Amino acid sequence: MKRFVSFVSVMIMSVFSLLAQTDLSYKEWHDGTLKAEDFAIRRSSGELIGQVYTGIQTFPGDWEKMSWNLRVKRLQSKALFDPIRSWVRSDTLTDQAIRYAQLIFDATELTRRQMMNYLISGTYKADYHAVVRRYYDFHEARTDEIERVTEEGRNLTELQLQETIIAEELAKTPETRGEIPEYSLRKFAIGAYIGAASQFHLGDYSSYFTPAYGFLWGFNFGIGRSAIYWDMVLGGGSRLNRDIQGKRIGTWYSGNKLRYGEITFQYACDVYDGDIFKISPFAGVGVGFMDYDSPDKDAEIKTDEIAGLRLLAGLSFELKYLRSLYLVGDPVWSSMYGGINEHSLRLKVYVARTSYPNAMSPYSINCSLSFNILSKYIKP
Repeated sequence: MKRFVSFVSVMIMSVFSLLAQTDLSYKEWHDGTLKAEDFAIRRSSGELIGQVYTGIQTFPGDWEKMSWNLRVKRLQSKALFDPIRSWVRSDTLTDQAIRYAQLIFDATELTRRQMMNYLISGTYKADYHAVVRRYYDFHEARTDEIERVTEEGRNLTELQLQETIIAEELAKTPETRGEIPEYSLRKFAIGAYIGAASQFHLGDYSSYFTPAYGFLWGFNFGIGRSAIYWDMVLGGGSRLNRDIQGKRIGTWYSGNKLRYGEITFQYACDVYDGDIFKISPFAGVGVGFMDYDSPDKDAEIKTDEIAGLRLLAGLSFELKYLRSLYLVGDPVWSSMYGGINEHSLRLKVYVARTSYPNAMSPYSINCSLSFNILSKYIKP
């Protein structure tokens, strides 16, 4: 053989791109050995008798179920051969040419396995793009060496030796699957939640107000075991059972509807935070309000509102029904280095006291049930 040139490329696809994963023009290493029909046939002159294009494609894999509430998305890869760009001259399609192309393809697969095994060994390599680039450089150097010692496939004796070396290395380098590398999370976390809430007044005020039910939403920010919650509640369904009088609000008459709500900031401390449960006592301060609505057109007061300082304290219980671990960068919920999203069902039970301007300071038992997503980031 006079000359056989190989080109090796690494295809690092965007985490949002699916085009490379569905391009049927590429042949995967696991599809089997190369055959004559995998090459385009061209008429050519000069010493160049062919070219072979191989590469390593990296992409986020499908979700892997690791336990009942843990799934993992991590980097996957393929060793690919491009049959459209790879070609040989019509007068030089020989077994030796195909063997040389297969040797390059096998070297590509070997580098891919070594890269993947390195990525899952020890601690998580957050900057995995740099790892891929380093292995590309390593593969390029290895390919150059194979081209040199085999004289670009012309030296049959050296070609056979390199085939034996690569085959032995492939046999000794199975791809390790199923393991999760060690990783550490940043102290900062951010989340959001939505759910339902209820309020039941205590003591004498239980005879004034029927229970109320509402809609809850909010955000939380965590640092270590500490968290700040921003709760917003808007509800209704309550009625007055007795008249309320006050210097600043006039008379609210029994039988009419009430709406209630609160905007509070709460500090929580996680006394227990495991893979399944989390328990956090909390206390907070904010504003509570109550709206009065009378359908009587001749009423002294048709609509009115009172608001006052609201203090509260209670306990939060969380069930983590799904944890989504990203071992690839996710720019929406996780950082570019990856992270974990905890999907949980949170029950909060707390006592609140609201000081209204008409000298009412009722205590209430409050409950809320919400769906939450909390994002924690992997350290680079």
